[in-house]
Amino acid sequence: MGVKEQMLQILGSDETRRVHFGFRGTNGSQITVDRTSFRRVANALSSGQIGIVENRFTSDIAMYSAFADLSSNSAANTFYLGRNPRWSRAFNALIVHESVHASFDLTHSTIPWVDNEAAAYIAQGYYLRNSGYPRSGLELGSETSVGYLMVDTIIAGGDSDYFLGALRDLLSANPRYHSYISGSFVGDG
Repeated sequence: MGVKEQMLQILGSDETRRVHFGFRGTNGSQITVDRTSFRRVANALSSGQIGIVENRFTSDIAMYSAFADLSSNSAANTFYLGRNPRWSRAFNALIVHESVHASFDLTHSTIPWVDNEAAAYIAQGYYLRNSGYPRSGLELGSETSVGYLMVDTIIAGGDSDYFLGALRDLLSANPRYHSYISGSFVGDG
């Protein structure tokens, strides 16, 4: 199976279809991620509207590029994959994470980057929880573990605002995101 087929399988899986949450963004807008978000991305992958580049990175990462960037030789509307072990639930959850960014791009959403990243980490944690991945397998205090804890709270019917605030704080403090986290994402499809 090729990576495109694998990504379509991940996006259509029961674990992904059960991802469903929403929260109030820092700008007051309602942010929602659910099965339609992933169906939208799967349709764009199937039609060729979104491309895939394998082995772009030597490490175990993935990235969705909404815009062309000549300085990094990145095309718009493209998933870039590293040398990820493609058989793992962690890889599947990473595809779910990056697909949240792709969905916001496809819907021409304008949202604060901190909310875009928070939604992606919550979806990643949701997928991991749905797939039976133990929370103890995540790095304590990482963005993904906080997203997972937020999902536990959402499913239990509790108030998840504490974890949403903690996740935003982690993202704002992480040097990896400093160059853009305080700005806005503007999707152009």
